[in-house]
Amino acid sequence: MNSPTHTLLAMALLSKSGKPVRNWAIAIGSLIPDIAIYIWAPWQMWINDVGRRTLWRELYFEDTMQAIIAPPNSIPLFALLAGIGFWLNASGRSLKWGLALLMLSLAALIHIATDIPVHSHDAYRHLWPLSDWRFHSPISYWQDSRGGRWISMIEAAIGLACAIVLWRRHPRLWVKLTLGLLGLAYIALQLKMWLDPFGGPP
Repeated sequence: MNSPTHTLLAMALLSKSGKPVRNWAIAIGSLIPDIAIYIWAPWQMWINDVGRRTLWRELYFEDTMQAIIAPPNSIPLFALLAGIGFWLNASGRSLKWGLALLMLSLAALIHIATDIPVHSHDAYRHLWPLSDWRFHSPISYWQDSRGGRWISMIEAAIGLACAIVLWRRHPRLWVKLTLGLLGLAYIALQLKMWLDPFGGPP
């Protein structure tokens, strides 16, 4: 799935109106699994002048990059952090930061859970550091030969449904304006994927 969908879904499932710490933690957590790629990919394309196909078909699969993206996509790691956050919150030792850590971790786990069924040959090592096993799904969110166009339509429906939920849940004007702008960008992204199915992780 694309990063905006992960964020919209996590926010729709976990956010609450008037809870800024909670909501920012969810937004950040939903992006953590992809953050290394969003730093690495522009650097390779804009600084090193690497082509898109070389980037995703060769450099992405090199050992160095795979080592970088394994930790932020680790189920055991975020499960541990979620447990620590829950303990801090439940014990009363740090209600604010315990809840923030819990929400951040749950948002990351939602991201990971929704990546698993739609990543094929580009699957992540979601059990790192316990195992290097990968689930290679028969479908892909971006490969046309593996149903990418249809998956993108389903993803768009999920994303827009989540945006509607958030629009109704959060009354503040700046939130609605932000959702409106994100909605336009989201529609543009989905159209781009439909017209140009070659993409790549995340």
